[in-house]
Amino acid sequence: MAPVYTIQQAQDLTLQAAKHISDTQPELWRLPELSICHHLASALEEKFDGHNIDVELIKDDRRRPDIVIHQRGHNKNNLVIFQVKKNPTLAQIKEDLFKISDTFFRKPYLYQYGIFLSVGPLPKDLPEFDNSRIRFVEVDGWAEITEEEFAQKHGKQSCNL
Repeated sequence: MAPVYTIQQAQDLTLQAAKHISDTQPELWRLPELSICHHLASALEEKFDGHNIDVELIKDDRRRPDIVIHQRGHNKNNLVIFQVKKNPTLAQIKEDLFKISDTFFRKPYLYQYGIFLSVGPLPKDLPEFDNSRIRFVEVDGWAEITEEEFAQKHGKQSCNL
């Protein structure tokens, strides 16, 4: 049986993986998005026991999330769906949040959580999102910011970035 993770644990493990990349190979953040997803997925594999990590996995309905943490072969233990963008616009964020919540949180996928990873700064005004199931991770150079700094910057309570 796969371990159970909370959204906070999933976000924290994602931060650890991103920080490891920043500490050991910061030039990776300058690569194209697909390459970033590959390296991030590799770093995440060490963090999520009992799960598989896949990049650009084409689903039955031709949907293609950037990274998924799941157990292959069924939809019973779909843990985290990731959308990754370099220097995202507000429109891209809205589109990806919609994709996460209205596609991947629903049947047949039933992912528990979504993480939007921004390589580069997030726009100041973020759209509304379900903080209990979706989190943001911002990689900008590399600067981890506190929850209070995030709330100040974006005008809403969110997560430790």
